Amino acid sequence: MADQKRMHQDIETLRKISEPCAAGTQRPSYTPEYREGVEYMKGRMAEFGLEVREDTVGNLFGVLRGTDPEAPSIISGSHLDSVKCSGAFDGIAGVVCALEAARMIQESKKPLKHTYEVLGTIGEEGTRFGQVLIGSQFMEGSFGEAQLDSVKGLEDGLTLRETIRNYGLTGDPAGACRRQDKVKAFIELHAEQGPILENAGKSIGIVENIVAISWLEVSVHGVASHPGTIPMDVRHDAGVGAFELICAVTRYAAQHYNGIATVTTGRLNLLPGSTNCIPSECDFTLDIRTCDEAARADLIRYTVETAKQVAVKCRVEIKVQEAVHREHVPTDSHIEDLVEEAAAKLGYSHMRMNSGAGHDAMIFKRIWPAGMIFLPSHEGLTHHPDELVAFEDMEKGANVLYEVIRMLDEE
Repeated sequence: MADQKRMHQDIETLRKISEPCAAGTQRPSYTPEYREGVEYMKGRMAEFGLEVREDTVGNLFGVLRGTDPEAPSIISGSHLDSVKCSGAFDGIAGVVCALEAARMIQESKKPLKHTYEVLGTIGEEGTRFGQVLIGSQFMEGSFGEAQLDSVKGLEDGLTLRETIRNYGLTGDPAGACRRQDKVKAFIELHAEQGPILENAGKSIGIVENIVAISWLEVSVHGVASHPGTIPMDVRHDAGVGAFELICAVTRYAAQHYNGIATVTTGRLNLLPGSTNCIPSECDFTLDIRTCDEAARADLIRYTVETAKQVAVKCRVEIKVQEAVHREHVPTDSHIEDLVEEAAAKLGYSHMRMNSGAGHDAMIFKRIWPAGMIFLPSHEGLTHHPDELVAFEDMEKGANVLYEVIRMLDEE
């Protein structure tokens, strides 16, 4: 069975490897702190006889060779980077549980036929570049030379190529791409990042779909003027127009798609941005997430139609553009069934569910069979210093993962 003490040590050690920040853990990719975290994980992998390597863009692998060199690999892991002022479990719990499964295999004295790889991806979060899932997209092959020069740091302006070379790696896409490799399955264990499992009293989540995402960019144009001299009923207030639209779309989603879809305004800018001036412009985003394509289409339709009505009412112009459109990704049904079988065998409560966040698994599903195991997040907290996956649940997750690896190996 999985050893909580080992996983606790790994989580707490990585928690402390952080940039200075206001709270929590901050370990963006390609930083000295990220390097320190990688070196710690390399040491832990080597302790249990794993072959350790880093690819040309910074993805970390701990490889446990199987007895059949021709058999396809089984891979498990998640990401090692964090958002700013974050917690210690998002992504990290999946890497630690994957490593614990490797330890359990070694301790069983029963080697696998298939090679098993523990994976820690780099750049999954958008912290440094505003671009997510970097490491997995290099592995999958959709990222290459073009992205090395077009993706730039949000704060330092350095290209991804420059950043990787400053980190001490070549960045050669060919050295990271694994599109042609034989892989039997990729399994990503992850904190749920929501309250569903905890509220349902379930220990294991079996992910069936990874959410579709649409990012709408909305621009509202009005007329700037003095706030004390222009009567309320003749203003062209871009801020009021934006807020009217945001509230309308949010209410519509809550009334018609609660539990099915979410709508979030995460960025909003007012111009000229002065206390004593009516806003002439307001730009904001709408993040729409759902596994129901009809719901997404309806929410976009409602946003566009309501924007026209609000524009007339508030005497402004509104433009709505879909900047990002990603389809939902069904996970591999066979892996889903194996996770369910393993949870039942171990006597753990479980349920099937969807993921409301994107993950590396959605990228790997393009080239390999891929599935996900969710563990409960206390109070649904994520991207927060207080995020927590109970170590009892991490033990259960590692045990389920170990069983799934064994079942895949014996097929």
